[in-house]
Amino acid sequence: MSDQIVILREAPEAWGARLEQAYAAGEIAELPFTQTAAWATSKALTGWGAARIVALHPSGRWAGAQLLLQRLPGPLGRLAYAPRAPLVASADEAVADSLRVELLRGLRELRADGVTLVRLEPGSSLVIDPESNVVQPDPALTANLRAPWINAAAQIGARLHLAAPIQPRSSRRIALAGGVDAVRASWRSKWRQYARQALTDGVTVRLGTVEELPALSSVMSAISERTGSKSRSGEAFAHLMRAFGPRADLLIAEGASAEGAAELLGALLVVRTESGSTELFGGATNRGNEVRAPYALKAFAIERAIDQGSAWYDMWGLVTPGIAHFKAGWGGDVHAYPGALDLDLHSIRGPLVRLALRIRRVAS
Repeated sequence: MSDQIVILREAPEAWGARLEQAYAAGEIAELPFTQTAAWATSKALTGWGAARIVALHPSGRWAGAQLLLQRLPGPLGRLAYAPRAPLVASADEAVADSLRVELLRGLRELRADGVTLVRLEPGSSLVIDPESNVVQPDPALTANLRAPWINAAAQIGARLHLAAPIQPRSSRRIALAGGVDAVRASWRSKWRQYARQALTDGVTVRLGTVEELPALSSVMSAISERTGSKSRSGEAFAHLMRAFGPRADLLIAEGASAEGAAELLGALLVVRTESGSTELFGGATNRGNEVRAPYALKAFAIERAIDQGSAWYDMWGLVTPGIAHFKAGWGGDVHAYPGALDLDLHSIRGPLVRLALRIRRVAS
């Protein structure tokens, strides 16, 4: 099989066309925004490059990934990172297994780019009990999602090391195919009430522009002050929104101040692909939380996703029990992801990079 499968490096346009065609044909279940050229462009601001590697079977079936590349300190080389990938476009399991093997073998070509470690975060997911510990699901729950890749690595004499993922380990996703009425009916009654009450109390939600991204920065700064979490720069938000163009929405919640001027209450940044909509950043100011602006924002975002033809709305991460509780009120299913798998491309520097990444995570 190995002499039939070829390894390709693809330009952004060819990779994008491959993803769109595979999704339209039902060969992949979804098109992750993290695998789009727009996402790679948005990450360039912080020093990430990108490479797109495909293992192509003569039948046209394939496995591949867009990998983000970042230079590491000193002599450690470069890290290659595949968020929500690799993707496998084959319903034939025997072919899929061969594609996994040859793709992992093909990733070794990244050594020519100075890569010493590849971190994979496959995009397959498992729907789990929404009442379970959804913030940090037990890795044992998703062992079967990792197994095909671990087995493929063993066939080329390699080992994949379980690592802490960079993307969320779990998320809540709402299916939108039933339309607005069905989606609203799945919300908790209190959540519907709060969304209506926010509008009655004068909260309005509208689409914003790139020039209004300081509103999102203000909201994220307010959240950072409350929680002690890190906040991204306004420049990073602008770079992301410009990269996605019409497939990015900035939603702004406002109310009237005592003086009658518009008062910022909250903001949300949402991106779309052909398969669905995902909220990435957002929240409310202290005043916004008092008047339940997050409920008006979320309802607007979900209903806009329906209008845009998205099959689902992903609330992207269940970081804390409080956030998980708020998101649970909007219905949907909890998805657990396989986690991260590290492939050493250098016998000495690869393990050193894995150690450095673990230390950096603990320190942060």
